[in-house]
Amino acid sequence: MALTRTAPARARSGRARAPRPGRSGWRRRRNAVGLAFALPALVLFAAFAIYPMLRVFQLSLYDYNLTSPPVWVGLDNFRLLFGDERFLASLGASLFYVVVTYGPAVLLALVLALGLNTRMRGSAFVRLLYFAPVATSWVAVSVIWRLVLQPEGLLNQTLNTDIPWLTSSTWAKWAIAIAAIWKEVGFFLIIFLAGLQNIPKDLQEAAALDGAGSLRRLRYVTLPLLKPITVVVLVMAIIRGFQSFSPQVVLTGGSFGTEVINLFVYKTAFASARMGRASAVAVVMFILLLMVTFVQLRALRKSA
Repeated sequence: MALTRTAPARARSGRARAPRPGRSGWRRRRNAVGLAFALPALVLFAAFAIYPMLRVFQLSLYDYNLTSPPVWVGLDNFRLLFGDERFLASLGASLFYVVVTYGPAVLLALVLALGLNTRMRGSAFVRLLYFAPVATSWVAVSVIWRLVLQPEGLLNQTLNTDIPWLTSSTWAKWAIAIAAIWKEVGFFLIIFLAGLQNIPKDLQEAAALDGAGSLRRLRYVTLPLLKPITVVVLVMAIIRGFQSFSPQVVLTGGSFGTEVINLFVYKTAFASARMGRASAVAVVMFILLLMVTFVQLRALRKSA
């Protein structure tokens, strides 16, 4: 009796699993339509992102000055870079800028996000105030801070000092870092707020019922669950730091020890007309940033 009852059921289940006629053809048509819609974007991405990147890799192997045909030099551009004191100085300036600017900016953004992750009145307006500098262009921000950092500017008047913020090798790096922190905090603040609002409230409530105070909940619940967002923020911070260009150009013109990597590439390529050497610098920075990103993501995967 059991066999006679189960046989029709098996037959019905077999018929249910049978593929519908024409379904694979419908999927192919759907994929073709999707590809047709995505194709213009893919073509533009290849033309304005992939091709220029490949062209930079190619030019890094040539000696090219924009006026004569490229001459193959192999890896000479890369070998000469690490004996170039100006390149090493610009690399050091970029490292200083990333550490001094984006370390405090990320930490301050996290603290502010923890404070603003509430439903108190006016919190939305405060978030808007912090995000306003992010929506402002770097050139406009740099012009504003150039006025603030003048010898008779607002900052010296407030501190009652006469520090030469923009004309001193000691202070120029710190002046740019202050302006960058003011601009970048809001960007990371929004990302941290999004991560905090995605943390389930049930976990916080359960920890509170178990007797955990606010600091213990922060240490054992909030920060561990915020770790993926924190890694993403750190990766973005390093990349944004090494891409810096406008504040150094507008505030100091790259003088007084503020010539960062991007400014060095620009001057090498267009002021000195050494496109091969500039392309080699870009390739080196691409590889370094790729390695840093890989290490950070690998560390996140191991700690997960």
